[in-house]
Amino acid sequence: DTTTTATTTPTKLSPIMLNGLAQSIFACALLSNMLWTTGLMNLVYLCPFGSKWREGVCLMLTQLGWRLALYFAPWVRTIGDLDYVDQWSLIVSVMNEFDEEDRKAGRPTRPLFILGNHTSFFDTVLAVVKMPPSVLWRCRTYMDHHLFKLPILSTICKSVGHFPVYFKSDQDGVFKVDAQKMESVEARVDNHLKTGGWLCFFPEGQMNKDPDKVLPFRYGGMKRALEFDARIVMLVFRGNQTVWPKKAKIGGLPGKVRYSMRPIAPNGAKNFVEMARAEHVPEEENMADAAILARRGQELMQAQYDALAQDPKPALSDLADKVKKKD
Repeated sequence: DTTTTATTTPTKLSPIMLNGLAQSIFACALLSNMLWTTGLMNLVYLCPFGSKWREGVCLMLTQLGWRLALYFAPWVRTIGDLDYVDQWSLIVSVMNEFDEEDRKAGRPTRPLFILGNHTSFFDTVLAVVKMPPSVLWRCRTYMDHHLFKLPILSTICKSVGHFPVYFKSDQDGVFKVDAQKMESVEARVDNHLKTGGWLCFFPEGQMNKDPDKVLPFRYGGMKRALEFDARIVMLVFRGNQTVWPKKAKIGGLPGKVRYSMRPIAPNGAKNFVEMARAEHVPEEENMADAAILARRGQELMQAQYDALAQDPKPALSDLADKVKKKD
C-alpha cells in the first residue's frame, strides 16, 4: 500500500496585508495615546496657572503621546543628521544669549521661526516628536480652522494654543483668507511673539504633491519674519509621504525618514536680506524684501532636502561661525 503524506505550506502575508496591519497598529497606538493625553489636557486646564504654562504642559503631553505611538511602530525608521542634537543645542544657546541681551537693553526679544517642508500629515507628528522640549514649549503654529472641529484633534489644537486660519475657499492652492476673522487671530499671534513665543509653520502654504521639489514660499510668513526680525531655522524631512501618503486617512506604513535642522538666518531676517542684497543679484534688484527672503529660503530648503538623500553627516560649517553679535 502507498501512503500519501500531506504537507502544508505556511501562508505568506502579502505586502498589502502587512501594510494594512502596520497601519492598524499605528492607528490604535496613535488614537489611544491621543485619548489619554486629551483627557489629561482637560485636567490641566482646571489648574490655576497662566495660559502659557497650561499650553506648554499640553504640548509636552502631545509630544509624549506621539512618541509612544511611534515606539509601537518600529518599522517606521527615523534618522537624523549626525549633528541634529548639537544644532538644536547651539541655536537654543544662541537664542537664550540674545534674549538676555535684549532684556538687559530693554528691547523686546526677537522670536525664532521654524520653517518646514510639507509633504504629509506625518510632518506635524514627527516635528513635534523630534523638537527639543524646550523649543516645543515656546512654539505655536497656524492650522486650518476645520481641524479645530475634529474630534480629539480639536482638543489638542485648542489646548496647546495654536492659531486657526480661516480660508475663504477649500480649493487647493487658493490661499485667500477671511480678513475679518483673521484680524483677531493675528492679534493673538502678535501677542504671542511679543511675549517670548516662537512660531513654526510650513512656508509653502499647502501639502506638496511633488515632495522632491520645494514649492515657492508664501509671502505672508516672510513678511511676519521681517516684521519681527525673527531668527530663522529650517526643520526638513525627507520620506514622510512614504509613511503617511497624502491621500491616506492614517499613516504607519513601513518606511525610512531622514531629517535635519539648519539655521539660515541666525542674526535675523533683516540681516539675511541685507546680505542677500549685498550680492547684487540682478533678478533680485527690484524685488521686495519679503520676496527675496522667500526666494532664498526656498532655495536653501531645496538644498537641505536634497542633502538628505545622502548618508547622514554633520553640517559643513558650524553655526557659531555664522553668528555675529551686533554691538
